[in-house]
Amino acid sequence: MPVITINGPIGAGSIAVGQQVAHDLHLNYVDRMVFAEAARIIGSPVSNLIAKEQRVERFGDRVAALLGRVLERAAVSGDYDLGVGIETLPETYHELAGEPSSRVQRVNDQVFMETTREVVRNLAQAGHVVIIGRGANVILGDTPGVLHVGMLAPMSKRVSTIMEREHLDEPRARAYLEDLEEARERFFQKFFKVSPHEPTLYHIMLDMGHMSNDTAAQIIAHAAGDLEH
Repeated sequence: MPVITINGPIGAGSIAVGQQVAHDLHLNYVDRMVFAEAARIIGSPVSNLIAKEQRVERFGDRVAALLGRVLERAAVSGDYDLGVGIETLPETYHELAGEPSSRVQRVNDQVFMETTREVVRNLAQAGHVVIIGRGANVILGDTPGVLHVGMLAPMSKRVSTIMEREHLDEPRARAYLEDLEEARERFFQKFFKVSPHEPTLYHIMLDMGHMSNDTAAQIIAHAAGDLEH
């Protein structure tokens, strides 16, 4: 039951390669957008999840159910306000990396990270999944049989990727990348007390400046097969 985490700076190819690995190995795929979709499925208030749990069918629904169960418990324990929807929780590195300015934000940060940790662990336990970002490699660092992949790429390639994907000119794409990477580093330091560039957090590191997405996907698939034996 392959479980693969892929992490890297924005524009290094984690999303494209992760999607290809999931397709080639017939695995489920989870990234920030899947979490966002799960949030929309849950809706507001969190207690509405009870009815939704009776009709979980798609993978996105299963992620929503995992998110909702954690938030429901938080609400029952008094750590989360049932009148506030999951859409108010921080989602981006920027939102999570900053220092909380209020009690509500501190609670939201705490609930979001606790939810993320539990959902990631549940996804790994179920197996057959590729998880992009979210510090999943740190969350699952001690979990046997999970392959942790780090990706990097020269700034020039990352800029080109973002220019095409986000329709930005070169200066704006570069500034966008630098800003997001700073936020990603603060996020890892704040919640995990580590740098996302720490090599010991990964089984393999792939330099996407010197290989195609196809080659990277093949390497990851082969490494995942080795871990299963």
